[in-house]
Amino acid sequence: MANKIFNAPVQEYREGQLGIPGTSADSYVGEGGKCFFIGRQSTRDVAASDNHDGTDPREPMATLQGLIDRTAAIAAGTGTREPYLREHDTVYIQADISESVVTGDTTDMPDHISIVGAGSDEWSPAWSTDAVGSPCLTLRALGWTVQGIKFLPGSGAAGIKLELVAASNYNASRATIKDCEFDGAYTGFYGIEFSGAPYDVKIDGCEFRELTAAGNAYAIIITDTSYAHPYMCKITNNLFWENENHIGSFDQLRCFNTSLFKGNVFHDGEGITATNILDMRGGASGHNIVTGNVFSGDYSNTGGYYANVATPGNWVGNIAEDVTELEVADNGFTVAIPAA
Repeated sequence: MANKIFNAPVQEYREGQLGIPGTSADSYVGEGGKCFFIGRQSTRDVAASDNHDGTDPREPMATLQGLIDRTAAIAAGTGTREPYLREHDTVYIQADISESVVTGDTTDMPDHISIVGAGSDEWSPAWSTDAVGSPCLTLRALGWTVQGIKFLPGSGAAGIKLELVAASNYNASRATIKDCEFDGAYTGFYGIEFSGAPYDVKIDGCEFRELTAAGNAYAIIITDTSYAHPYMCKITNNLFWENENHIGSFDQLRCFNTSLFKGNVFHDGEGITATNILDMRGGASGHNIVTGNVFSGDYSNTGGYYANVATPGNWVGNIAEDVTELEVADNGFTVAIPAA
């Protein structure tokens, strides 16, 4: 049986890297706070290679999967290569990458790893998949953070897939996804996919755009609730526009329970009309808090807004342009759940 990787009390000296947080000069950093670097090749620096340690931005690893596989081999007792990921390490993506990465599970991957884009603007670095029908990133470990990356999900797959399968020790609960962009480019299926209902997931400050697939594309979709429904998640401060559907599921039987939706902007579409904007019909118990959002278009079931059937929750305090509805006050604030 694989052994969980824990922090070691080893200390090492690391030269500071200008502009990279957490790498201040003349500092000693514990093994649990190491920085790794993926991608980037130039005439000045050594070409990226998975044979590198990956701790020097001038000699980065070529793939994130290579670092994950190295770490999993240590946990399984089949590898000896140092350094490898330990809890609270950070991986910086320095350049555009194209790979379909699958993390290990909770037995062979450390908790609380951060994957951070080190691009110069909001459009970089870009992460596309190299396998048709496979997500750019499949998370199966606990408490990982993904930040500052532009995802280009391919046909039939997601930018990020979060999995929870108890029998297989897959558990992507407590993940944080922030300041990322999910650009379908008119071919991508999903931005973020919940499979098996990971809980305590936070999605903040992200943009979802141009996800289209013959009516089946979603910015955030729940595809499997065989274990449970996503619980106590926080979907905050995101922008949803020009997607076939924003949040929901294929059969309308799956949704979030006891979760917060606040500060989001939902557009009803111009080039791509949104069918389901915020669809909460499914879920075992509902009871979500939906407040402080901007709702475009028709604030009704017809317009793509649905509360949970069993326990609608709180939908008061959103801004909706559809002041003709009884559920919207004259000042544009919602005062009740959307109706037929």
